Amino acid sequence: MAGYVSWPDPPDLHFSIIIDDAYSGITVIDGQPTFTEAGVGNFKLIRTNKYENSLPGGAKVRIPLNPPAGMSRQEFARKLIENSQRFASYVAPYSAPKNVRGSQMRSGEYNSSSYVAGLLKSVMGYVPLVPTPGYQAPGWESPMPEYYYKGEAIR
Repeated sequence: MAGYVSWPDPPDLHFSIIIDDAYSGITVIDGQPTFTEAGVGNFKLIRTNKYENSLPGGAKVRIPLNPPAGMSRQEFARKLIENSQRFASYVAPYSAPKNVRGSQMRSGEYNSSSYVAGLLKSVMGYVPLVPTPGYQAPGWESPMPEYYYKGEAIR
């Protein structure tokens, strides 16, 4: 997993999950807000962002993730990709943290860190602790509910 920095002080991290597999190559998964690419009616909704065979630039923090007990690395990677593909994109509004520059989200609101935390929870059964000294990670404390990753969210 990698973190990218945005402007507040202390800076916020934006998380991406990087799956590096010798057989399948590199897959990067994160949640992004929509703009006009999905039509004006879908502006500022959370969607799955996935790209392959390219590492994101500018990563400031790298945090290794291990699969939960009893799950192989290959199964962990496969489930992360599957659950990200089942994610109900264009349903949940993308929100900024409290006071825009805050360190936490308001109850029931989500951002890109909430997406990654929720995706990990949907596969691992829990949100892993992520040490980020010197950085904020708003949204990590409020993972998106698991039903979003089962394609069960209703528009």
